[in-house]
Amino acid sequence: MSHHESPHLRAPDPAAQAELLRKLRPKALIALGVILTLAAFGVFQRRARDAELARVTREAAIPTVELCAPALSTAAQELVLPANVEAFVDAPIYARVNGYLKSWSYDIGARVKAGDILGVIEAPDLNQQAEQAKGLLARSKAEQNLAHATAKRWTALRNEAAVSAQSADEKTSNLEAATASQNAAQANLDQINTLKAYLNLAAPFDGVVTARNVDVGALIDAGAGRRELFRVADIHKMRIYVRAPQAYAAKIAAGLTARLTLPQYPTREFAAKIVTTANAIAASSRTLLVQFQADNPDGALLPGAFGQIRIALPPKGAPLLLPASALIFVNASPQVATVDEAGVVRMKNVTIARDLGVSLEISAGLSATDRVIRTPWQSVHDGTVVRIKDPKTKEADAR
Repeated sequence: MSHHESPHLRAPDPAAQAELLRKLRPKALIALGVILTLAAFGVFQRRARDAELARVTREAAIPTVELCAPALSTAAQELVLPANVEAFVDAPIYARVNGYLKSWSYDIGARVKAGDILGVIEAPDLNQQAEQAKGLLARSKAEQNLAHATAKRWTALRNEAAVSAQSADEKTSNLEAATASQNAAQANLDQINTLKAYLNLAAPFDGVVTARNVDVGALIDAGAGRRELFRVADIHKMRIYVRAPQAYAAKIAAGLTARLTLPQYPTREFAAKIVTTANAIAASSRTLLVQFQADNPDGALLPGAFGQIRIALPPKGAPLLLPASALIFVNASPQVATVDEAGVVRMKNVTIARDLGVSLEISAGLSATDRVIRTPWQSVHDGTVVRIKDPKTKEADAR
């Protein structure tokens, strides 16, 4: 080879190459190990991140709920119901005799005493019957006197054996018949005189005239099925009738107090007290008829009035109180979502006793030991797993 030839064109030295490969092999192995280690670490980290992300996703899918505990309601328990006000005693006045109204003395609204004459009936027919009865009685007395004298004489003759015993007994029987006829005539006259007493329509008790349905000259027909002439009501006390739902029948008893309000007195309340109940549930309405009494010294309560009565119920068996937000409706049925010890939701049907606005009184379906979700979501159902919010976290959030 010429001295002008380039060194790069020389043939490689096998010994030098082998030496170079021997020196480079450990470094290549170390580099390969590092690369493999880094690749394995990257794969491990990626799997760890995926596992953590899956765990976080699973935990995020579990709803976090805030619980509340039912408490006995301390709100005053009142039952508000419609009420009908009636007079303590209410008497329609009918005629006992036929005739014409001669006069009347008291109009509607008049206060009367027992025995006051409300009106007078004129009955010419009854007067004629009385005169006839007097004549019959006079004749019966004359016949009885004659029969008495005859029987006395025939009895004396029988004792002297001047007449037969049969004839004397006949005269005695005639006396008994005449006496009976006289008694019947007297009873007939007494009956007519009793009817004449009904010509005066009298107030049966102290009260107020609430109706006058007749005027002077009107034809009067006797009998309760005929026209009502007057009506008198005793309003010194009033009876108040209320129909209470069957659910409250066990709590309503004589002696409970109540407050009556009327539309014409929006700012006034009248005290009332239960005196009795019907002790029977009406099958048509499933209600209990309750009777109250209320004093009416100033006459402010009027018969036939309509109002509202508020009954103070006894505290026994007070309902449980829950926030209104805890209630949800499933198929139109009120329910609450409770959480058991395992953190699983259990739905319960409840009965609402009263809606207090921000809270509800629950009368059935819930116990004081239940843990209730304060604000459930509409799709919550049995078996849902939930996480319970730490009360301390709530306090920290509030701060």
